[in-house]
Amino acid sequence: MFNQRDKEIRRQAMGIAAELSQEESAIIVFLCTDFVKGYSVIGEVKELFEILSKQNLLKLDLLTELLFRIRRLDILRKMKVDTISLENNLRAGKGYVTSYRQLLVDISENLSQEDLRSVLFLLSCQIPKGRLETVKTFLDLVVELEKCGKIDENNLAVVEDCLTSIRRIDLMKKISKYKQMGECVHSARRSDAYQNVIPVSIPRQECGFGPEHIEQNWVISSVQPVITNQLLRQHVHSNCPGVSVAVSEEHRETTLSSPMPESAQATAPGTSCAVQQNILGTYKMQSNSTGLCLIIDCIGTDADLLKKTFEALHFHVLLHLYVELNEMEKILKETSERDDLATFDCFVCCIVSRGTRDCILAVDGTSPGLYFEQIQRYFKGQQCRPLLGKPRLFFVQDFLMATADSELEIAGAQSNGDPIQVDGNDWEEIVPQEADILWCCCQVSQSLLHQAPQQPSSFMCTLSKYLRKYQHKSDLISILTEVNRKTMFRNEQLSQLQPTPLILRHTLRKKLIFP
Repeated sequence: MFNQRDKEIRRQAMGIAAELSQEESAIIVFLCTDFVKGYSVIGEVKELFEILSKQNLLKLDLLTELLFRIRRLDILRKMKVDTISLENNLRAGKGYVTSYRQLLVDISENLSQEDLRSVLFLLSCQIPKGRLETVKTFLDLVVELEKCGKIDENNLAVVEDCLTSIRRIDLMKKISKYKQMGECVHSARRSDAYQNVIPVSIPRQECGFGPEHIEQNWVISSVQPVITNQLLRQHVHSNCPGVSVAVSEEHRETTLSSPMPESAQATAPGTSCAVQQNILGTYKMQSNSTGLCLIIDCIGTDADLLKKTFEALHFHVLLHLYVELNEMEKILKETSERDDLATFDCFVCCIVSRGTRDCILAVDGTSPGLYFEQIQRYFKGQQCRPLLGKPRLFFVQDFLMATADSELEIAGAQSNGDPIQVDGNDWEEIVPQEADILWCCCQVSQSLLHQAPQQPSSFMCTLSKYLRKYQHKSDLISILTEVNRKTMFRNEQLSQLQPTPLILRHTLRKKLIFP
């Protein structure tokens, strides 16, 4: 028997059901599917409320959440519900509806009619023919795919492939964030867990940097000027689809595997040999986790490849996909302020994005973007003292927008602050704030993305291959020389395509050899 309170809630629920459109009713039924798994078929929303009432699951806070999810604020106002408090509670995770259901409703609401027709066509082969007649909306399709075991809260590959095919990168971004949040919750103690990148909408702060403030050229280390000059303005091609590159050049490959001097072998931190290693000119790379690697892939092509590469190099990897500009700035700032930065011997930042010749556009696609110098500045000198004196490496694949100028100009070097002393060293070391930074950027036309939308970029593929191949054996600058040689050879085989420069600028003061 129902008590008086249950009867009142049931009466309210039926009144709410009467005010809902057919589409709104269908969405509410879909959102509540997880609560009524014992029922194979649920019809109208009134039937749903009856089922929930019988199971003692029909609660006032569930009803208000459902109304908020379908944006029926007018009904909530009639019920005298404080929508601000309700929204805060839902943002804090105090809701009934799973993030999986919310995600699919969000995708459904953002599909145009043309997109919906394409999705239904692409996924119709996944559903038994006898059920196709009932599929009219994206949510109908999802229900049928769930019945067939094609998708669930941990497996959205079918939907991801479909959205990729219709080029809805914005919706792919929503799935990526959902997966990142899930990985962070369920695998918080795993070293390979994605970071929680819950989107926060904040105004983009003006940092006071513009093209006129960018330092286009750096003071190059005097130890290796010849190698650096060889790499400046060399030709690199990326994302070349459907082309078979000849491998006859392989037998001419120059080996990089010169052995490390005995004095530069890894030794325990704090010993006299460890001090000697740095005096001889090799960065210390002895921590349990070699370094921190931040990967920001706004295209979705290179993230997995880079993640596997730097995990193999014993880096702790933070991965973010399809971020907007304000999110990217927030990620960079939060990473530069991490409490554990001092425990790492090296920092790597990999960015794959559309952009212009001197800035990144992320998924926004419009200028002004995030200037290269702004990206580096988060990790320089006084702004990031835990990394001072340690190598900070930036590898960027920049797909140039059609309006971008393909000519890259290098201006005169500028200073960026006085030298400061490294914290926590066993010997006194005064380091310029501009020191120990490497910037390696490959810029190609974004038209290559349309030719090979799902292929990793050629530059990142070659970089990953040689970082792993010559791990323990050769220093980074020599590896980058080989990467440059290989990409130049690739361009020789692809002479019909316009080559583009690989920009390499660095202020490394020592050799860097990955352990």
